[in-house]
Amino acid sequence: MIELARELGLALANSSEFICMKQAQGAFEQNEAIGALMSELSEKRERLIAILTSDEENDLEAVSLTNDIDRLELQLKESPLYSDLVVAQSAFSTLLTAVNDEINACIGAETSASGGCSGDCGGCGGCKH
Repeated sequence: MIELARELGLALANSSEFICMKQAQGAFEQNEAIGALMSELSEKRERLIAILTSDEENDLEAVSLTNDIDRLELQLKESPLYSDLVVAQSAFSTLLTAVNDEINACIGAETSASGGCSGDCGGCGGCKH
C-alpha cells in the first residue's frame, strides 16, 4: 500500500501541473522586485500588528500602514509573476482534488462532486457508491 502511495507521489511530482507550479514559484521567489515588495509588505504587517497588540495609541500610523499594505498587496497582485503562480497553484490543486475524488470514489467515501452521499442515487453527481 505504501509503495502505491509513493508511486502516486512520484507521479504527481512529475505531472505538468506540479512542474509548472514549481517553475512559477521559483520565478516568483527569485525576482528581486517581488522580493523587495514582499519584504516591505512583511515589515509593514509586523509593525501594524505591533501597534494593534500594544498599548500604543497611534491611529494615524495604523491607518497609514493599512493603506500602505493595501497598496503593496495591489502591486503584488498586478504582477504577472504573481498571476502565473496563482494559476499554476490552482491547476495543481485541481489535479489533487481529482486524485482525491478518484480515491474516495473507489472506497465509497464522499467526493467534492457528490457533496455528501445520501444513499439515494437519484440525481447523483457520480460518487460511484
